[in-house]
Amino acid sequence: MAVVKHVHRTPTVTNYSSPVAPVTEYDHSYNSPIGSDCSPVTTMSHSLAGHFPSVSLFKEYQNAAMVILEKSDYTMISGHPYIKKTGWRKISFYFNLSYEIKDKTIEFDENRNVLRAEFIVRAYMQGGRFSDGWGSCERREKKFLKPNHDVPSTAETRAKNKACQDLLGIGEYRPGVSQSTHQ
Repeated sequence: MAVVKHVHRTPTVTNYSSPVAPVTEYDHSYNSPIGSDCSPVTTMSHSLAGHFPSVSLFKEYQNAAMVILEKSDYTMISGHPYIKKTGWRKISFYFNLSYEIKDKTIEFDENRNVLRAEFIVRAYMQGGRFSDGWGSCERREKKFLKPNHDVPSTAETRAKNKACQDLLGIGEYRPGVSQSTHQ
């Protein structure tokens, strides 16, 4: 058995933090080319600015992400719907997330067939916030048609999905269902 470990070497990314100085109020007189003829624009603060959203605002945020999903973006497992890869990619696109493979390990047998793969993927928001996700897959998990491709691809997908879930705080959230009933 051979183990090939790839550590993705990229330039370091600047870490962003909340501003130290208080955020100044938005000047509503410049909200349109016409000037003060329009009604003021409601401003919304993100938690990166030091303000925490209300529970109702956070629920709206979660529901906004779920609205873009279609029935085909879900799969049923043990009678419960779970978001598939297509759904997580739509959510990632909606929130403008970027991904970076931080580490990957692929194990091969003596004939260079893939046995197992592990990935660590980092998901980034534009403001600098990030989350790492870990995913793995083994050849014996299910019937793969092209295991040398499918095993690493599945591990990478799992890592991306987990990083997205953790970064956005969505997890296996389902709109209209109280999370306390799923415990």
